[in-house]
Amino acid sequence: MFSVVKILMTGTHTTIETLSHKLLQRWVPKWYEAFSDHERGGFYERLGHSFKPVLTGQRRLLTQCRQLAIYGDASVHGLGRDLPGLPERFAFLVENYYVPETGGWRFSIDDDGKPLDKSYDLYALAFVIFALSHYFRGSGDEKAKELARQTLDFIDRNFRASEQPGLVEALDENLKPLGKTRRHESHMHLLEACLFAADTFHEPCYMKMADELVDLFSDYFYDAQSNVLSEYYTADLKPQPEDGHIVVEPGHYCEWIWLLKRHARESGDDDRYDETCKRMLEWASTKGWDSEYGGIYDELNPLGEVIAATKRIWPFTEALKANALMLDSGVDKKAVKARIRQMVGVFREHYMDERGFWTEWLARDLSRDADYMPGTTPYHVYFGIMETRAVMVARGRTRSLVAGPLMNLYGWRRKLSDGIRDVRLGLKKKVRS
Repeated sequence: MFSVVKILMTGTHTTIETLSHKLLQRWVPKWYEAFSDHERGGFYERLGHSFKPVLTGQRRLLTQCRQLAIYGDASVHGLGRDLPGLPERFAFLVENYYVPETGGWRFSIDDDGKPLDKSYDLYALAFVIFALSHYFRGSGDEKAKELARQTLDFIDRNFRASEQPGLVEALDENLKPLGKTRRHESHMHLLEACLFAADTFHEPCYMKMADELVDLFSDYFYDAQSNVLSEYYTADLKPQPEDGHIVVEPGHYCEWIWLLKRHARESGDDDRYDETCKRMLEWASTKGWDSEYGGIYDELNPLGEVIAATKRIWPFTEALKANALMLDSGVDKKAVKARIRQMVGVFREHYMDERGFWTEWLARDLSRDADYMPGTTPYHVYFGIMETRAVMVARGRTRSLVAGPLMNLYGWRRKLSDGIRDVRLGLKKKVRS
């Protein structure tokens, strides 16, 4: 019987659908409870064994925003009841990180809520816009909309690179540029944030910035002739070696595929970047995948030679949605579906635990290489699965004979968990009274 069920479940659509239900019914409520700091407010920076908080001495803006974005979006999918106190988490973010005098957001506070790093970081600010967009979708809070626009204005006004293309990486508390190596990644996440904000708020300023960032990709970050997307750049955005190597990351190839396709859709020309995306996906899938052990390498050089053989969890989720999105763009569908199933297999067997635990880093042979869980990672897992699900749903309903019963099972388990939680809360109230 098990073998028959397994065969019936091998469809790509069903695989993603059941994974998304597990995510919503089990993992997201578990993450929210574990990462929420009920005493100090906000979210913990990382968790250790058995979901126990690990105090690192800092609470980064980035972590708070990625956590808030997940739960804001999950509220849209009906999990509002499972996320009590989310408005208080939003208030904590504003009260502890927003700097009204400048309109920016500080990089971090310490574990007691005192300002720690007062610099302004482009990468983190991108996630402010991203988080506020998703929180607004779930709550309708107009303050989130207002702050998102103010944040974009702050970036546009203060982060312009003097006499150079693009945006600087960071500013000190006096709004002076810090001499950090330039990256495509910070611009990439600002593009992501602006695309979601444009879809949420319908204000032209977000697409205007998105258009500019895509032009930077085409003109500076991506070398179309050699199919190379470097990680690091000089002040004038020429590829810069790191420890003697031009570093490329397969996971970022996949992220850009997703964002280029989304930008094409928003601009009304769905096929606009398909040839570029097909070349990038082919490179990431052949060079980035370890054919011996499985898994996606963290870092390669432009020839596909391994620089870092470790394998973080986030490239899997980015590759998942990139492959799904390219299914109708002239690629070999059978090969892409097989690749998705292969990736999900590694994800389930080596990265993700049934209860919501995960392994952040694997060694090349897929053995564990980390014993903690960063608060930034659920963003990759959540949106990787949910965006992939949205793509598959748009392609049609699953025809699996077992998908429905499995989803009903997850729904039943959720109701049981809700009942147990309500009983425990009732007992706690009686003890306190």
